[in-house]
Amino acid sequence: MLLSWIQGNNWTQADIGTRAQSDYGGVHMYALTMSLGVLLSILGCALQFYRKKLSFKELWIAAIIVVPLGLFGASFFGKLNAENGRNAGGVGFFGLFAFWKAGMSIHGAIFVTVIAGVIIFNIVSLKTKVTVWEYADAIAPNVLLGQVVGRWGNFFNHELFGKPAGLYEDKSVLSWLPTFIRDNMAFKYTNSSPNSNGLIDGQTYVMHPIFLYESFFLLVSWLIITMLIPFIGRWIGKKPWKVNPEKYQFDLKYSFRYFFTRKYEEGKKTYWEVWNEATSQNYEEKERDKYLEKVDKINDKNPIIRRFKKGKLLLQTNNPNKYMLTRSGVAFGGYFLAWNLIRFVLELDRPDDHLFLMYNRTLSLVVIGLTAFSGLVIILLAQFLFPYFIRRPGYTYEQEFFPVNTIQENTNIVKDKTDKKEINEINENNSSKKEFKKRE
Repeated sequence: MLLSWIQGNNWTQADIGTRAQSDYGGVHMYALTMSLGVLLSILGCALQFYRKKLSFKELWIAAIIVVPLGLFGASFFGKLNAENGRNAGGVGFFGLFAFWKAGMSIHGAIFVTVIAGVIIFNIVSLKTKVTVWEYADAIAPNVLLGQVVGRWGNFFNHELFGKPAGLYEDKSVLSWLPTFIRDNMAFKYTNSSPNSNGLIDGQTYVMHPIFLYESFFLLVSWLIITMLIPFIGRWIGKKPWKVNPEKYQFDLKYSFRYFFTRKYEEGKKTYWEVWNEATSQNYEEKERDKYLEKVDKINDKNPIIRRFKKGKLLLQTNNPNKYMLTRSGVAFGGYFLAWNLIRFVLELDRPDDHLFLMYNRTLSLVVIGLTAFSGLVIILLAQFLFPYFIRRPGYTYEQEFFPVNTIQENTNIVKDKTDKKEINEINENNSSKKEFKKRE
């Protein structure tokens, strides 16, 4: 196999079978697939927001701001890198932002949207009390859906193909491909140079459909990240209905009916209700009071150790039965790991003039590899370290964490709210807890 190759003008698509067109009746397929991909990603995000019970308002605000920035970022970095940095044939500065034209860089889109998203949702979280990591988990993996559809725009543009798999006449070469894809992967080689790596001038070859490989494995990655990883701890770890069978029984048939109909039935619980009761709602007022007493006694001089102990105590109080939960941020890291791992493998097969960083295969692989590695680091930190350092009372992460300074928790101990002495005691107690939260 070829280790390095140039697409350039050496390959022209063979006129075989039914050729896919870049335009149909004035509809530009690249722009259409890209638009459909964006819409599908937003739909996937909306479903995750619904499942996590997050407000759609923040999603729509973010989409209005982030999506255009992502398109501009993808176009800018993609066209800037085109033709070895010659700005896609000299389109000029403003031409770099023409996202409706070919030459997009998904890395440019992601880097820009991540920066914008972190800023937006850091501001939003102050109001909603939902961590940025939870928003990131609801959004990032669904970008994969946009990439799955968007790669078919490359198919209609007759681009993003890999090294030749063999002669087109040899029907055994990539015979598993549907005919319309195999025919559109047929390209004629036109180069009489002696350094042609054994390729025959004028012969037609079937090229590896990288667009299809990437589209398929991105879809598999999305299924794993959204439907396996968030629930794997619940499947392999201890179950609420085994820990406390009298309290946490659910009706499986009712769970399915409720999922599709949303009709509540008296006296029955769904699978999700049971898990919610066993985690987010599994604490009592006295346990919260114990937390406040214990956390005040943590006075280690080392701020890192002090923060770790406080975080550990908060986790233990909110999850006393130690159910195995996938932490906020894992799905976000999983996206970067899966996407860049796939891209790394396929980058080995791409021509030098179509790499992430054109004509620099080594640097391209290093950057993509480091991005994939950063995803793995995020997964490990989010699951095993961050929970002990960044959890705060009253915020929602993989579960809702109880607040420690609400008036409601104090009024529960009052029998006569008209008694001024007791009201004063409540106010003093509430004030002391507010001071505690400031120290946190």
